Amino acid sequence: MSETTNSPTPIEVPVRTRGWQSMVMVVCAGFMCLAQTAFAAQRFGQDSAVYVWMVFCMLVAFAIGFLLLARSRYPRATFVAACVVVLVFPYDPILALMALTALLARRNDTKTTVRAIVAGGFVTLAAQVRDALRPPEASIWHMVFAKPDTGSQYGTDLIMLADDRTIVITAIVAALLELAIATLAGLHIRSRALASLATAKADAADAQVAQLKTTIDSQQLADAIAAEAHDTLAHSPSLLALNASALQAESKKLAAEAGSLDAGQLAGQASRIADKTEEIRKQAAGALDEAHISSAGDRLCMGRVQMARLVERADLPDQL
Repeated sequence: MSETTNSPTPIEVPVRTRGWQSMVMVVCAGFMCLAQTAFAAQRFGQDSAVYVWMVFCMLVAFAIGFLLLARSRYPRATFVAACVVVLVFPYDPILALMALTALLARRNDTKTTVRAIVAGGFVTLAAQVRDALRPPEASIWHMVFAKPDTGSQYGTDLIMLADDRTIVITAIVAALLELAIATLAGLHIRSRALASLATAKADAADAQVAQLKTTIDSQQLADAIAAEAHDTLAHSPSLLALNASALQAESKKLAAEAGSLDAGQLAGQASRIADKTEEIRKQAAGALDEAHISSAGDRLCMGRVQMARLVERADLPDQL
């Protein structure tokens, strides 16, 4: 389960690593661990138990780099395992430093960051000083300060160009530089991932705002249509009532004058009453259509309102 926090930035940072990057890390970590073990094994005789241990460490070094493949899902456990392996086996600290970078990149937690840097620094210093304190033939750092073309492989004694104190100090400085590089790399990867996450959230928020604006515009249009329909519908009954009153007056007048009018006049009055009746019928039909339009507009308006409420209730992205 993902760790959560009340802060705007998440504790778990989504960092994606490409496959070729992981393979480069695995190869480099395995090679450095294998090289340092090979140098450390040179001071032991082949019939000693320690030499057997060194052979075992070399075999493990071929596969130890694959530990880094678990850094995406289990960065903290990978870092702890890498530190333990570097301290127990005569390995180079690059394995722990790579795991430190992965942990810092994927965990945005101050306590975890500080503890990881302190632990990684201790392991790196211990591994580098351990190599610097070994005999010259079994130390990579001594080989760095050795005179070229000297040593057992050339049939001569190894001639050092610096004393042991200088070599140890150089190893300590190199360990601190390695720690700084691993730390800065992890923090840089984390900042880039958080920036990408913030950009994605901002884009999602902009999309929802645009959708909400479109919904509001559609609702305003529906409100205008409904208002116009209501105004027209309110005018239609008044006109119907006026025409009905006029028709009633015409009918009473015709009834009162029926005895004094001849057939032609009666036919003319009846025709006018029929025309007025047809006009009222058409007005009533128009009012009915307007009522249907108004009802449809009301339903459209209610639909837009409900849609707007749903959008407002939707979970918006976290604040950046």
